[in-house]
Amino acid sequence: MQLTMTTDYAIRCLLYLSQNNGVSTSQKVREFAQISSDEHTRKILRQLKYGGLVRSDKGANGGYALARPLSAISFLDVVRCTEDSVRFNRLSSIDPSEYTEQQKAVAGFYSATQQMLEEYLGSITIQEILDGKLPTWGKLN
Repeated sequence: MQLTMTTDYAIRCLLYLSQNNGVSTSQKVREFAQISSDEHTRKILRQLKYGGLVRSDKGANGGYALARPLSAISFLDVVRCTEDSVRFNRLSSIDPSEYTEQQKAVAGFYSATQQMLEEYLGSITIQEILDGKLPTWGKLN
């Protein structure tokens, strides 16, 4: 799995909105996040809105704001808003009855890795990343 730039831009959008307590225009978000077009910025903000991470207010004083604090937004929340898939491997999308015996063994590994990936990404909030408080994971530390 390789994350797209859209996920990085989405994180930047959230960071700007967290620093700018209140409502902000998509133009200001775009400038901070260094996104090349207003259209792409609005698309990312819509994805974050549909995911419940951002809210939008209409009207003369309208714009975008965080729907919840960064301490309540996991990295997995953002990935689910911006990526087509969180799948570690395409084998996890194949009907298990079509596996060979070797594929079943490997599929078990892929399944366990998928579960660990989602649990890890879901356990880290954007605020924890900013604070440098990443959870320990096995022998990585």
